Amino acid sequence: MPKYIVFVGFFLTLSCQPNLLLAQKNKTCEKLLGELGDGQSKFIYCATTKSVPVNLCLACEELYRSLSKDYENLLADANCSKRYLNSDRINIVATTQGILTSLWQKANCENCFTDRYWAQYENRSIDLQECLETSSPDITCVQCKPFYLTLNDFYLKMESKVSGKVCFDLQDNMNRTRLNWSKTLNCCQREVKLANFLIAVGVVVLLPILTFYITAIVVTKRREANHGLLNDQEPELDAPSTSRLITAAVLSTPVEDPVVVSAQLEKIANVWSRAEANQYDDSDQGEPNLKQQIKNRAGPVSDYSRDEEPPKVPKVLLSPESDYSSDDEPLTKPKRA
Repeated sequence: MPKYIVFVGFFLTLSCQPNLLLAQKNKTCEKLLGELGDGQSKFIYCATTKSVPVNLCLACEELYRSLSKDYENLLADANCSKRYLNSDRINIVATTQGILTSLWQKANCENCFTDRYWAQYENRSIDLQECLETSSPDITCVQCKPFYLTLNDFYLKMESKVSGKVCFDLQDNMNRTRLNWSKTLNCCQREVKLANFLIAVGVVVLLPILTFYITAIVVTKRREANHGLLNDQEPELDAPSTSRLITAAVLSTPVEDPVVVSAQLEKIANVWSRAEANQYDDSDQGEPNLKQQIKNRAGPVSDYSRDEEPPKVPKVLLSPESDYSSDDEPLTKPKRA
């Protein structure tokens, strides 16, 4: 009986062991997630408070390193990564971590810790600040100019070496230093020489005029060269004259046979002779007709002697347009009463 009780107890212990292990794993995943969330919130707070002037990379470096380590621990556990990563469409844990990592990379923060750039820059920047604080305002620009030029030259060399990917903390600090030197302290004064200004204005004014005249001269010379006026060649003396050209044109005209020409002239003469004969015939036929018309108008001629009086012919009133001889007088129209 005691053996039976021990066996049952051992069996119950083994059956409860997987549940205990699962609960312990779930507690571990929640702990890792909590540590990750706490690290992300601290880094976001640090980045926000160190935004102006920008001191993100130097002030928040430890927080970013810790944040990255917490995220790697969460990914290392297969159960936790399966539970919290790619579990839904939004994927909040991975998205939040990606945003913070992108901010760090966009600021080129790793450049601050490469080749001790920040340490070298900070030493030169401190020298300049001490000079500006200790020197009098009247001689600040003259006394602190070597320190400013040293700092600026170092920054330019570093920028060319890393292809422009300078830590953003250094970029912001250098921009503020330049602004303070040029505008606040008014140490960057550029002297404008009047002679250079006048030369520039003269070039701008005279350049279009010179261009126009040079172009005109070149075009004129080219045209004269094309016509052979500027060449050393002698005029061509053996060129054909105008009389020769006319003679050649006449000789090149085709000549007709004299027999054909005489035949054409004969045809023209025949046509003219026929036209004149027809004209004479028409005139001869027209005269008898005219005489007959006159006889008809005069009426029949009766035979009578000169002593006898001719018979009275009834007078016919003729219109003004009627024909009468030159000896007769025209009849007058009767007057109305």
